[in-house]
This record gives sequence, C-alpha cells and structure tokens, in this order.
Amino acid sequence: MKPYYQDNYAVIYCGDCRDVLPGLPKVDLVLTDPPYNVGVEYGIHDDNMSESDWNLWARGWFPWCINNSSTVLVTGQARLPYYGQIEPWKWLLCWWKPAAMGRSPVGFCNWEPVAMWGKGSRNGNDVVRAPIIPDSSIDGHPCPKPLEWGQGLIALFDHAQTILDPFMGSGTTLVAAKNLGRKSIGIEIEEKYCDIAAQRLSQGVLDLQNVAHQ
Repeated sequence: MKPYYQDNYAVIYCGDCRDVLPGLPKVDLVLTDPPYNVGVEYGIHDDNMSESDWNLWARGWFPWCINNSSTVLVTGQARLPYYGQIEPWKWLLCWWKPAAMGRSPVGFCNWEPVAMWGKGSRNGNDVVRAPIIPDSSIDGHPCPKPLEWGQGLIALFDHAQTILDPFMGSGTTLVAAKNLGRKSIGIEIEEKYCDIAAQRLSQGVLDLQNVAHQ
C-alpha cells in the first residue's frame, strides 16, 4: 500500500488496519488506544457493533500485534478485559491524568489502565503522568490522547526504536515517537484524521533535551 504521508521518522497508511498489517514488518512496540465500541462518532469506523461482530473485529488485528511486536501497550479501560481474554497481559501500567472529569464509582476518574504484553522495561516506573490539556492542533478528533501520554510510555522502553499505532487517530503516538527520535508507523481508516496527523508531523520535532526533562 502506498503511504499517505512519510518523512524520515514516520509513515502513515490510510486504510483498515486489518488490511494493512499483514504487509508490514515486525516492530519493537505497539502503542495504541483502539475504539471502545461505545458509540463514538469516528466516521467510517462503526463504534457500535454487536458483541460478536466486535470480537471478530478485535481478532482481526490484535493477534497480529502480539505476534509481530516485542511489546504491546493498549489503553482504554472499557475493553481491556476482552483483549486479556484473547491473550493474558503481563502487567498493567497506570496512565495518571490529573484533574480529568470522567466519572467512576467513587467520583472523578483520574487514571486509566494500560495493559502490557511481551517484553518489559527497567527504565522507569509503571505510572505515566499525562494531563488532558486542550490542543488546537488536534481539533476535529473526538478523543485525542495528550502528547505526554505517548512520550511517557514510549520513553519507558529503550528497545522500542520502531513504534506502531494501528489506530493512529490524530497521530499522537507518531508525534511522540518523532519527538523522542524513534521511527513510527501509523494506520488510520479515516482520511480526515490522517490529515490532522500529517499536519502535526510536518511541524517538526521538539528539542530532545527538553523532552527528556518533561
């Protein structure tokens, strides 16, 4: 498949990841936040599938990631138990999002689990702090992740020199990888999100010394 966007660090493919993944090489790290199947309006993707259809969909991409990456990180508390049924995870990391406004059974929800499969790390701890901060560069996507989410998780894994996000969305994983000097591949079915990601990537790379101290 011809890339939608490409530079010295990142490659974007516009299409269904189930079609694109079989043509890709193995990667060091998969970092992704898949759709939750809770009725979010993403565009082409149906986020309101029946349970049987969702299970077929998940099994169409998740096993490829497990078999073709040293480490897999998946966030999204609504569906993590289902991925754990396909393949039990090795550990749960914590995405700490201070002052978030989501609700939980005890009030506000200020954290989210990140499930890890495969190779671990001795390079930090299992809590990544990433507040949700409005960012005009990602207007147009219903639930973008903060840049510190991607940078914090990627930085934990020294072996991860090539990162894949099969549900790239607004491109946060790819921008974070580029800021850290890592290579990345993104797949996104919705063309307008590919445009957002390509625009963000084309704006350059942060100073690595500053990133290292965030």
